[in-house]
Amino acid sequence: MRRFEVEALSGIPLVNDYQGAFPLSVDNVIRQILAGKVLHFFSGSSLIGDERIDIEHPNATKNMNVKDFMANDNRSWDWVILDPPYNITRTDKKLNTYPLKGSVSSDVIFRRKLKLYLQQYANNVFWLDICAPMIKGFYRQKLWLVLSGGFHTVRVLSWLKREMKPLL
Repeated sequence: MRRFEVEALSGIPLVNDYQGAFPLSVDNVIRQILAGKVLHFFSGSSLIGDERIDIEHPNATKNMNVKDFMANDNRSWDWVILDPPYNITRTDKKLNTYPLKGSVSSDVIFRRKLKLYLQQYANNVFWLDICAPMIKGFYRQKLWLVLSGGFHTVRVLSWLKREMKPLL
């Protein structure tokens, strides 16, 4: 079993009025480590990434479903960032009108496709979610526990690094 670091972060939102924003602490961690060609899935309001895929946010470089993007993209990426929707069953207005109706962590078929895509095309993965995913061929470099306080869900920022030599 390989050892990895674990660190706790404050989860204060970067932007309070939009659900699709990284907490400031997560934004800072990601920006300090990233280098190279970056793909950002479920990018929301974030401006991190050369290619930002989000189903509806105007900050995305492509407004489309991540599933459709993966089916048509075969480029290699130094980094893939994921911040998938994890709590879109709440009754507030924003989430009721969101085009996706289920979380990625509960969609087993999509998770498998996502992992296959990452195995083929990513060297590093930053994945912010309510779980700490693992992908065959990768190891955990570090985990950050994002503690928002109050009755908010604890999320985990996982840094997964490819075991094998870099992609061509």
